[in-house]
Amino acid sequence: MNVLGYEDKKIFPLCISEMAEREHDVNLLLLEDKHFVLINDLSRLLSHQMSSHKEKRFFCLRCLNSFTKKEVLDKHKESCEKHDCVKLRMPEKGSIFEFKNLKHSMHVPIVVYADFECLTKPIESCKPISEHSYTEQQQKHEPSGFCFNVCDGKKLKLVLYTKKSTNENVGEIFCKHLKNEIDKV
Repeated sequence: MNVLGYEDKKIFPLCISEMAEREHDVNLLLLEDKHFVLINDLSRLLSHQMSSHKEKRFFCLRCLNSFTKKEVLDKHKESCEKHDCVKLRMPEKGSIFEFKNLKHSMHVPIVVYADFECLTKPIESCKPISEHSYTEQQQKHEPSGFCFNVCDGKKLKLVLYTKKSTNENVGEIFCKHLKNEIDKV
């Protein structure tokens, strides 16, 4: 028997049996800590939260991740069954979330903070079939420049670069500049 909870319009695992999703499993939904409701079709219950497509999805009861094929779900289960089932809890809106256990942090000799700027160019493509799940690429992100900071604990080095011609490979230029700065440190 597997029990799922419902709170704040979200469904989460409460108690999942060791041999989850056998042929004769019973899935129940606990409402308001009082009433149990039988779940006949987990895909129907959860699919609307994932996508507007009408195709059947296969759900892992331990983490509630969804998959389009049963084979992919079976492969996922091999690693997921090694962990406890979880309920995702996010901080309250407006609250401050900070790292307090500095004793668990590692000192590193160099830190690099990098950012790319990109131009978006439209992509012309065929119209996909709407009955199937698909991702339609509509634009290509082409790097036009970058900025990075190299911090070695003593000083901060800022490097800025903007593309000068259309045939420049900004990614390759970034790697060369970064390697040059790291070699200096």
